[in-house]
Amino acid sequence: MLIIVLIAIIIAVIVNKGLRGIEHKKVEQFYLILLGFTIQLVIFSQEFSYSKLNFLTPILYIYSLFILLIFMVLNLQYKGIKIAGIGFLSNLAVIVSNGGYMPQDLLKIELVWGQEKVELLKQAGHFNNAISMSPNTHLNFLSDIIAIPRPRFLMGVYSIGDVVITIGITIFIFEFLKFEKNQEKIDEEDFIEG
Repeated sequence: MLIIVLIAIIIAVIVNKGLRGIEHKKVEQFYLILLGFTIQLVIFSQEFSYSKLNFLTPILYIYSLFILLIFMVLNLQYKGIKIAGIGFLSNLAVIVSNGGYMPQDLLKIELVWGQEKVELLKQAGHFNNAISMSPNTHLNFLSDIIAIPRPRFLMGVYSIGDVVITIGITIFIFEFLKFEKNQEKIDEEDFIEG
């Protein structure tokens, strides 16, 4: 759903005639996002997956999610972050209750990615942060059960949390880039004083 976020950024920039809206907006501890996603990039890399340290993947994944959760809590002044936070907590609950993995519906995986991905998941038991959904996995109704086989740029199997996160991030982008009318006065005063 990354493409939706990118489209939202483009539309928000066009609607607000640039990036002036961010000049007076504040985001707390932005480095936490970079840290959280950097950990995920490392642990989901092919090199790490085949290394002797791959047993740490679920632990480090949960750790990275809590780092991202801290960022969200620190930035709850934005409505979009509050909405995204609901979806994030939904995903977090599923992942923590399943030992660091997100259960995926194999029928939905086959529908979107084909039998090869299903067999890979069955043989390995897990793939990156995913495991096969079964009666033994927890909170299955909040797991990856939403299949989008088309259009290609949206293709994937998603959770309800993923959908809510995408909606929240989209709202946050418009909030963050919105140029407030009172900002023109602030800019004029700064120009006069400068």
